[in-house]
Amino acid sequence: MVTIRTTTDELLTAADARRGGIVATVRLGDAPSLRRGFERSGPRVGGGRQVELRMPDEIEAIRSAALVARAAVDAALRLAVVAATPSSLASIASGIIAAARAESLVQCVSMESENGGQLPFPAACCIGVNDRLVHAVPTDEPLCDGDLVTVDVAVRLGGWCADIADCVVVGRGEARSHATLAGCNEMLDVALATMAPGVRWSQVAQRMQEVAQARSLGIVTSYSGHGIGRAMHEAPIAPCGIERGFVERGDFTLLPDMVLSVEPTVVSRPDGIRSIDADGYAIGCRLVVCPDGWTMRTESGAHGCAVERTVVITRSGCEMLDVERPTLMKSPARTNSPARTNSQRDRAG
Repeated sequence: MVTIRTTTDELLTAADARRGGIVATVRLGDAPSLRRGFERSGPRVGGGRQVELRMPDEIEAIRSAALVARAAVDAALRLAVVAATPSSLASIASGIIAAARAESLVQCVSMESENGGQLPFPAACCIGVNDRLVHAVPTDEPLCDGDLVTVDVAVRLGGWCADIADCVVVGRGEARSHATLAGCNEMLDVALATMAPGVRWSQVAQRMQEVAQARSLGIVTSYSGHGIGRAMHEAPIAPCGIERGFVERGDFTLLPDMVLSVEPTVVSRPDGIRSIDADGYAIGCRLVVCPDGWTMRTESGAHGCAVERTVVITRSGCEMLDVERPTLMKSPARTNSPARTNSQRDRAG
């Protein structure tokens, strides 16, 4: 394992790092203070001033965890039909995780109770429905035609972590719901097609932001993609839009063998409502906490969704780790993302 230390803006390859023992340098912002629970303000994940590059065996271990998370997400989404309940979907995902002898990472997160004790997250995965978008506790409320359902699974297997999320429209649904999901998937496609060694994350985030703006989608800026490996949330923070101050304090350069969670999270907005300000920065969609203390819903009541992939930077592009047979994404050519193909295949099945 090699550590990147933020001392200069010099860009070294992973091979240089292994010869010299230390890689300089991606430029990162200061680490946010993290509670044991999910943070309620500011960037919720990532942070810090060190980023670790992964050895081949470590990448394969993360892939094994990602395959478990992918299987759990797909199994749950196949049952996301009218009258099914989010809690029943979570039970299916929990069974897949347990059968693989993996550990649900969200159940390792806790918050302080009124009597001073610790309350763990009450399910094996997060299942968001419509405006219940982030860290959503699965409920027993039956799904209806047109609901946007996001299943987010994070697991640890053999000491290594992966984080995968996907979304479906229940039943036939309305055109707007399908457009929201399609726009979110397009943001992921664009990110994968842009990611390559030497690319700054601000370039990736800018392209995702442009898609969101073109598709009348608001961006959730208070939750971001992140590094992942031994822990679910590691440095760096990888937002899906350009926040004010990010370029100066949080931007970083992609290097080979860096592993990231890429996570566009969007909210449907009426046509004509701007998703960026006059200076080109993303206007974040405000989320508020539900009475359960965990679930974050949109303040406006607008529906949203998220997709997420665990991705490793390769010598010439990037590779998703939740597929058995790796498919290389090269930059800057725009390709048909295997994420979209895989998702469509699973939903058809």
